[in-house]
Amino acid sequence: MTQFEVQVDQYKADGNKAVCFKLVRSTKDLTNPEIDFHPDMCHQVFGDSETIFGYKNLSIKIYFAACSLTIYLAVEYAEKINKAISGGVEADDIMAALTKDLIPPGYLTNIDQFASRVSSDNEFKPFGVLKQAYTTEDDGRHFEIYQPTMDTPGFREFHSRLQIFLIFFVDAASFIDADDDRWSFLVLYEKFKDDSGEWRHAVAGYMTAYRYYAYPDRVRPRISQFIVLPPYQRRGHGCRLLEAFYSESLADPAVLDITVEDPVDTFQRLRDFVDCRRLLFEAPELFANPVALANGFTETMATVARERLRLNKRQARRCYEILWLRCTNRSDPSAWRNYRLTVKSRLNQPFRKSGRELAKAAAALESDELQAVLGDLSRQQRIGHLAEAFDQLVSDYGQVLDRLASVAITAGARNGAVAENGAAEACPICLQ
Repeated sequence: MTQFEVQVDQYKADGNKAVCFKLVRSTKDLTNPEIDFHPDMCHQVFGDSETIFGYKNLSIKIYFAACSLTIYLAVEYAEKINKAISGGVEADDIMAALTKDLIPPGYLTNIDQFASRVSSDNEFKPFGVLKQAYTTEDDGRHFEIYQPTMDTPGFREFHSRLQIFLIFFVDAASFIDADDDRWSFLVLYEKFKDDSGEWRHAVAGYMTAYRYYAYPDRVRPRISQFIVLPPYQRRGHGCRLLEAFYSESLADPAVLDITVEDPVDTFQRLRDFVDCRRLLFEAPELFANPVALANGFTETMATVARERLRLNKRQARRCYEILWLRCTNRSDPSAWRNYRLTVKSRLNQPFRKSGRELAKAAAALESDELQAVLGDLSRQQRIGHLAEAFDQLVSDYGQVLDRLASVAITAGARNGAVAENGAAEACPICLQ
């Protein structure tokens, strides 16, 4: 590295370390570093490298009033690079990057004004209709889930601030069209007492779903965005939020089944855990029955999963494989071989389709062209791919089964209320 590069490198900052969030409940929190948290990603704001150029000792403060989500924004640094050092390259315009399409108008840049707004946060009331409430037994904290709409007064502006977290914590997240009335929302709050003993509501997470049309007269909600804010993660709140959405969907006769838009791995594990637990309780004759499971996934299973739980066929099949693995003796060569071959047969379906397409293409391709295509689909490569895919799947399924093994499958499983020793369910895989 040249001397010039060393000098310039001092003015580069990791965006994920530079950005600092707070959920501020009282003015005391403004100087409490223990409640700070940082983004998981910032490439949508600062580029693929997630590097910010032009500042020494950079600190970007994005503080939210914990209830109303009023925003305080400050960019602080020890020194800004000048063109003589950078060779004419300008420092990144951080405020422009944050406020152009991300942070909506109305944010504060004066800390005293923000402190005043935090003090008046006791006037905040949750938007929409209360749908569920629960208390965590390990620490006695109270939580409530509300269902607002974009027509709820004040929620549109509140949502424009809430959705900011998606960009920093959910990969490939994007904002929704708030003018489309087919979107539905659930917002999770912690209900707590402030220093004066008054009840208040701090935002803990939220989710959105889009109601797609399903022929001939039904709807198919698709979960689009789902996040539990970092201070509340790994406490089972994601399970609660998802269960609340399921409860609303089951109560709506128009809902055919439920899908998820491009789920990240952590949300897929959360979904698998919740769905498997529900199947064990709601349809044990099929999904807790080793004989039924070993006989293969049937249309009856798909129908029962859809009618009783609103699971779509693909997710029902995935849960079937998890629950079949749960009661499969891996020390039994015959039982394990049956499981392995059945799952691999499903995983091999894309290759079968490719094979049919290649047969059609053979008539239109020259021999060298056909060989080039076939080279990417050799039998050995297929076998290797299937082995890797199967091993990864079993590993993923194992994480879900480990969680299921520690949870009592009782009547409380319907709403996520019961776990080992009767304690409030605290799901360690609930990262979203």
